Amino acid sequence: MTTRTRSQSKGDFISKMPDDVLLMILSLMPVKDAVVTGSLSMRWSDLWRNVIRLNFDGTEAFHKMASDKKLCVIERCKYVNQVYNVITSHTHPTVQDFRIRFDLDATESEEIDEWVEFALDKKVETLELDLLDKTYDIRDPDENYEFRLPSSISMLGEMLSLKNLFLKGVSLLGPTLNEILTISPHLEKLYMFGTDVYPCICFGGQGINLKHFKLVSCSGIESISLHGFDLVSFTYYGPEIELHLSDLPKLKEVVIGEVSVGLENNVFSQISSCALYLQALELDVRSPKKGLEVNAIIKLPNVKKLTLAMDAEEDDCLLEFTSIAQACPSLETFSIALHWFSPLKRRRKIRRVAAPHVHKHLKRLEMSGYYGRISDLELAVYVIDNAAALKKIVIDPCCQAFGGRLSKEDCLKRLPAARSSAKHQLTPLLPPGVDMEIL
Repeated sequence: MTTRTRSQSKGDFISKMPDDVLLMILSLMPVKDAVVTGSLSMRWSDLWRNVIRLNFDGTEAFHKMASDKKLCVIERCKYVNQVYNVITSHTHPTVQDFRIRFDLDATESEEIDEWVEFALDKKVETLELDLLDKTYDIRDPDENYEFRLPSSISMLGEMLSLKNLFLKGVSLLGPTLNEILTISPHLEKLYMFGTDVYPCICFGGQGINLKHFKLVSCSGIESISLHGFDLVSFTYYGPEIELHLSDLPKLKEVVIGEVSVGLENNVFSQISSCALYLQALELDVRSPKKGLEVNAIIKLPNVKKLTLAMDAEEDDCLLEFTSIAQACPSLETFSIALHWFSPLKRRRKIRRVAAPHVHKHLKRLEMSGYYGRISDLELAVYVIDNAAALKKIVIDPCCQAFGGRLSKEDCLKRLPAARSSAKHQLTPLLPPGVDMEIL
């Protein structure tokens, strides 16, 4: 068969596909690529207008925009026009996913309002507004686009199709948040990042169907109170707030970031009402040098996975944080992420906990940021000594730092030495039957 004949066969194969299959393929593409297919033939010219997943991802231009202010204006205009041209040409009665990803702010409020109205009128299930700045920084709240429900939706009084709402770099006032929850009986996921939010978030009751609630680096929040519905997972990363979680019997996973080590923010007392239900707990601990208030730790009888992310500066001993693991008698996976600003090593003897504590069910240890310092080794040895059912150790030596004096290139240069240290230190200590993987 000639090359030309093979090409014709491929073309015939695609042309014989039903529209539903072709639309499924087009829906997996970025919108701008799907639109280009309209130039292939008369059949294709109308096909893209019926895709049900509209993903307007313009982030590929961010690198160029970061160094050229004039280009920012040009790229914004191009992006806004692209979205306008697509939604005014779209003919399918519904849209399953509608995603906006570009550097936009309050100056484009009128256009974004129209896009939101379009999506909601099309019975959208997943709505994402990712308006973070081109450097992925969080803007001043006054510059953010304010998310508002269209008047047509407010008057109608319901959004029956909306299941997932993701907001980044926007403002969302309390009344709007409560209205969304009230008129969206099928909303299961609500994620907010870099969002300016009303100071007091308080909701609950049987009418709320939310299963997953996540807030990261959101400004303006002073308190969060959640009660009386079937929440499954809750994540909060941010400064100290008043947190009240009550009557949430389905709550299985809690993630709390920027935890003050002296526990001035009373993180354990704040989650005590759901301690019996939790199966996964993640704490991002700040400034371990302040010391841990061990007496504040509560029993977590059903936690099977514990994740501790810790600042690991200057090779300080972190063994006291194993007290949190000791409060989890059902623990199966212990994950430790070490954030170090400087990979300094101290010459000192390895320490062990004063009293051994057998973890009967602990099967897996995961350590990221392992550099081969004594403090890293101490944590690994604790698990090796005390995990009776240990089967697997996964070591990721990649630097987990989020600041400090090291550049990304410096961190990558140190990877071979970190891998070598992990292998040299831990291999002789492995009990029979324990497998170790160094990434």
